[in-house]
Amino acid sequence: MFAIAFATFLLALSGLVAGEGHNRILNFPSASTANYISFNPGLPSLNGLTVCGWQKKAYSDTKRYWFSYAVSGSDNEIILGEREAGVYVLYLGGSNYGVTVGAPENQWIHVCATWDSASGVSTISVNGEIKKTQENFKKGFSIRRDGNLAIGQEQDSVGGRFDANQAFVGRLSSINVWDYALNASDIAFIYDAGFCGYSTTAVDPIISYQDILSQDLHGDATIVEERSCMDLEDPSDGQVLRFPPQSEASTANFLQFTPDFGTDEFLEFSICTWFFKTYGDQGRYFLSYAQSGLDNSIILGEQATLGIWVSGSKMLTDIYLDQQTWYHLCFTWASDSTSAIYVDGEKVKEGDLAKGKTKTSGGVLNIGQEQDSVGGRYDANQAFAGSLYNLNMFNIKLTDEQVSKVYANGTFCKKVPDELWEAGNVMIAYNDLYSLIPDGDVSFDDGEEAWRHGAMHCDSMDLDEDAHKPDCWVMEEKTEYKNKKNGNLGYVVGTVDEAKAACYATGACKTLTCYQKGGENRCDMKSSFEKSNGDKKKTSYTYRC
Repeated sequence: MFAIAFATFLLALSGLVAGEGHNRILNFPSASTANYISFNPGLPSLNGLTVCGWQKKAYSDTKRYWFSYAVSGSDNEIILGEREAGVYVLYLGGSNYGVTVGAPENQWIHVCATWDSASGVSTISVNGEIKKTQENFKKGFSIRRDGNLAIGQEQDSVGGRFDANQAFVGRLSSINVWDYALNASDIAFIYDAGFCGYSTTAVDPIISYQDILSQDLHGDATIVEERSCMDLEDPSDGQVLRFPPQSEASTANFLQFTPDFGTDEFLEFSICTWFFKTYGDQGRYFLSYAQSGLDNSIILGEQATLGIWVSGSKMLTDIYLDQQTWYHLCFTWASDSTSAIYVDGEKVKEGDLAKGKTKTSGGVLNIGQEQDSVGGRYDANQAFAGSLYNLNMFNIKLTDEQVSKVYANGTFCKKVPDELWEAGNVMIAYNDLYSLIPDGDVSFDDGEEAWRHGAMHCDSMDLDEDAHKPDCWVMEEKTEYKNKKNGNLGYVVGTVDEAKAACYATGACKTLTCYQKGGENRCDMKSSFEKSNGDKKKTSYTYRC
């Protein structure tokens, strides 16, 4: 028995589905026919097929496909995607069938489609489980050779005639194609191996993910480098919610939904989050909950200083938070006792606030904007600019000790303590926010993208070589730099050190030109080292490492 099992293990190792590229993700940011990968993989005629891949869709409409193989005379030789919202479909030689799987937006799912010509059995699996078995599907059929494969589009002719309404929008990873039908155990094993893709099959894929990654990217399709593998138990882990800086603040940038609080009304709550701002003015808010007849039901943010608003009443601290600095904030409220505000685990304000009031469900929660009517009437001058991480809402007024545990001595990557989960105290989890599709230019970033914009890393890699080095800046008085064409990166209002950190975080900013305007220090971020005419009132800084 041992010998048989060991031999099977060795056979499996010989067909390792490469982990190469497991941390490289294909990103298709918009519904455009310009975004795709297209090539001839040199397939022979096939009497069996399996296509597997991870997908995270960023759309809610229908008819979007991410895998399309077309041959002369048969545009729909192989297609995989959604025919309707949540209805996955496999096309083969012009025939098709589908199954409702309820594929959620902005969440990674693993999809596999299999087919065997001899038996006519075909399956569609999601997250390692077969959701549909189709009998007598294209029995005796052969997939034709030498066709063209498109990733991110559906072909209506070989290599072309794409339709923007069918273009995939979102992210894809670990796409592999086999020339036979994997069985249920194989598919479950590939899924259980996790997002990193270290899994085994008896035979190597005929088209590997590495083959796909080696092709040319068209349009705005990009490869996103992830620093570490994703935690599928909590995919929000390490994902920082980033809003554009003050110079690009807009009413278009937000996350918004009607939350399920798990109760019709509640008499206490707490909200905790990591907070990083990239604005220098006053009166910007990062969270608002609005109900019919009560726009200011709950508001968190700054009105010159940090504060909380409940049922139209407010409690302000005397603290003005610095730019380009991470803080841990907690706000607690109870109808029958005092409310409090905490910064980095320390209570900075306590007092009566909206005593005797009740919060009810059914309203709209917005992250990034302050609502002046339910779900709308935003003001760009109040729009949040910066980053948030691990924002959670609790159904109790946290004690000082519980706030301290949530803060975890400044451990940025520490999640909600188990005891609060076990007690059922988490009303809105950060993972709930991560499951939403952001509006405007808001994004969830991890790895280097998040870190360059001020976040801390949630892995153990040594990043000293890549870190921002303040000593690398060179000052040039009476100097101004030009922008490249379409190279305006905005500006920062604040200290020069804050502007340097913001410039470095963009990844594209090469120089800063600073000057006084309206009594404030303003630094323009430039993408070029080309100098313009000197200006006695301006000082520039260039990063020279």
